[in-house]
Amino acid sequence: MSSKLIRKTESVCPVCMQRIEVKIVEQENGVYLTKECKNHGAFKLLLSRHSWYYKGLNDFYFSLIQNSFPQRDYIINLTNRCNLVCPICLADSNQRENGDLPLEKLKEFLKDKSNFKIDLMGAEPTMRNDLPEIIRIVKESGNLAALHTNGIAISEFNYLKDLKKAGLTEIHLQFDGFSDKIYEEIRGRSLLNVKLKALENLEKLRIATDLKVTIVRGINENQMLPILSYASEHDFVKEVFFLGCRFLGKAKQLPYERCIMPDELIDLLEQQTEGRINRPQVFKFQKLYFSLLAGFSIKKCFYNQHFLITRDKRDFIPIDKIINLEKAEKIADKFRQISLKNKKLALLYLITNLFLFLLPARNWFLIKDFLILGNLWTGGFDLSRVPRRTILLGFITACDSYSFDFQIAQNCGKGAVSEALGIQYLGAVNNILWDSNIGDLNRINENISSR
Repeated sequence: MSSKLIRKTESVCPVCMQRIEVKIVEQENGVYLTKECKNHGAFKLLLSRHSWYYKGLNDFYFSLIQNSFPQRDYIINLTNRCNLVCPICLADSNQRENGDLPLEKLKEFLKDKSNFKIDLMGAEPTMRNDLPEIIRIVKESGNLAALHTNGIAISEFNYLKDLKKAGLTEIHLQFDGFSDKIYEEIRGRSLLNVKLKALENLEKLRIATDLKVTIVRGINENQMLPILSYASEHDFVKEVFFLGCRFLGKAKQLPYERCIMPDELIDLLEQQTEGRINRPQVFKFQKLYFSLLAGFSIKKCFYNQHFLITRDKRDFIPIDKIINLEKAEKIADKFRQISLKNKKLALLYLITNLFLFLLPARNWFLIKDFLILGNLWTGGFDLSRVPRRTILLGFITACDSYSFDFQIAQNCGKGAVSEALGIQYLGAVNNILWDSNIGDLNRINENISSR
């Protein structure tokens, strides 16, 4: 099959973790990442079945997003302990001998930081008895604490109430669907009632919530629309992020075919919404999103694709039904052209023209929401301040040894801190290091992290 080169980059061999050359190529039926290790053979990963989409965003992204942008979002791996034994656990929970991250190391990390997003993760961070104190430490340091949890602990109302009193304003809840069969397959036990109780408590306490949905091929693809519909009916839900299962941790025991890249998630949602959310509109919005990232110097992974919908009573309206995304795309294209010559002038152009673009009376509420969202770009993205009408959609991934792309990894939007690996500026690199079974960690770190 003939191939057309899109770009060259570097990755790692999924077996030995040696750094190897990668080609991103266009073939007749899509875009692929191809690589070959001299010791372990060739590997091929489908990135997109839509060449026009991938190539268009690839060119736009790499002309704007720079790896010199500062990192202002860090995952804090508080513990490897968990109260679940998920067959697909990407964190490989309960399998590591490394202890919990000491409070003193957290304080040391935070002491010179302000307005950072601090993602409190685990495995399961609620296994820490001192979690309320950790939240207070983050808040008092002038940063934003965001809790990532499976929801078991917060199904107890008083416990969640204590976390809120400590300063917690947002939660990212692992939520994979509305069926116990799904949880039995993905999480190892029936959890639906626990998840629903956690959601009930979050709504009662008005805690801004992101539903983090791990999609595993053949198990829960059909849950995307029901989850989106739930979010539309409950305004404490501010985000819905669809995460394709990746070849990490315990999920490596599954057939690799169960894994899904973000591009395919867009296709699945387009099918389930019968085209109300569709790829051409996501493409236009994503260019605008990349422009905002570049304008405010924010690091973000290329593979994290986004869209925006608004609530209308008990339904949702895609953003392209409210504003003309074709005009917005023209603004983004012009911003890119100006940015290549003068970045400050380009940002002024972007803000001014977006404001004028939203000025018509029928879009008056969007002006207020735009100003609020724009202000959130200047610091840690505080989910609790996202306007009530707005739902952010994400089609995201976690880098594994198959998908790792060194050029994209340089712009990873999250760093990571753990007792085992210390501070890693790039979360994508942290994933590869954490998932490696090779003992010579220093050699692997040098191999992957060197620039």
